[in-house]
Amino acid sequence: MKKITIKQYARSLYETVEEKSKAQIKPAIKNFTEILIIQNQLTKIDDIIGEFTNIWRREKKIIEAEAVSASELSNEIIKNIKSYIAKATHAKEVILTNNLDKDILGGVIIKYGDKVIDGSLRTRLEEIKRGMVK
Repeated sequence: MKKITIKQYARSLYETVEEKSKAQIKPAIKNFTEILIIQNQLTKIDDIIGEFTNIWRREKKIIEAEAVSASELSNEIIKNIKSYIAKATHAKEVILTNNLDKDILGGVIIKYGDKVIDGSLRTRLEEIKRGMVK
């Protein structure tokens, strides 16, 4: 028997629940869990759920992003960052986490997908310093 991969399990779970109502999802997940138990694959559930989440977000055009700043960002700035990322990626929804890092001094570093936009004061000062050394 061919071994089923975590990605295959996750894709199967996604296809099982994607068009279901809330009332239909619970029995579908129960059946899926029973299959994992029968196939002695329940130990992979965390990895399957992680991959399922990736598939769900990709299919539903949801993107996760991070904004690193020296202080808490205002709601207006968060809204603007989300809007920028949504336009740049064609995402329907942006889940943005604001993490604090006093070392960046000011400004913001935005990370999404494989992109990093570094608008931190620390980086700008380092660029000026390198320019003056040349």
